Amino acid sequence: MDADAPPKKPKGRSIAALLGFALCFAAGAGAGGAGAAIGLLAFAPGGAGAHSVPKKAEEHAKAPVEYVEIDNAFTSNLVDTGRYLQVRIAASSDDGPAVGAAITAHKPAIVSAVLAVLGELGEPDVADRIAKDKLRAKIRAAINDVLSRKAGLAGVSEVFIVSLVIQ
Repeated sequence: MDADAPPKKPKGRSIAALLGFALCFAAGAGAGGAGAAIGLLAFAPGGAGAHSVPKKAEEHAKAPVEYVEIDNAFTSNLVDTGRYLQVRIAASSDDGPAVGAAITAHKPAIVSAVLAVLGELGEPDVADRIAKDKLRAKIRAAINDVLSRKAGLAGVSEVFIVSLVIQ
């Protein structure tokens, strides 16, 4: 090598060129994402372009959630054991006060339906949270069935177990 020769530049791109490329890529991706979000909001049904309130918010503005505690302690023997189960429940509805009135009016039929559900339970049916969630769904279906047959509406949206004792 010659001592008087100028030093060779390394092959490849310079750091400034790489940073410029990365900056352009990030800016383009950001602009594309922002454009997609604006387009989705402007052209989606009920989006920001329509200047509308979301459907769920409209429903809740019309009829607030109403809770009805069924003032009955449901007691039933568990299948295959000498143990028994005692449950207290409450129901909620966002279909207005008519559902609460129907629950009160048809309480004897609802109590009977809930006891029928409880009479089929064994210990595994109340053993853990998943089993209790399934039980709540069965009770909700039984109550809505009674309300549908007796009052022409089935507006219970959720059932809550407010007390549960197994002895």
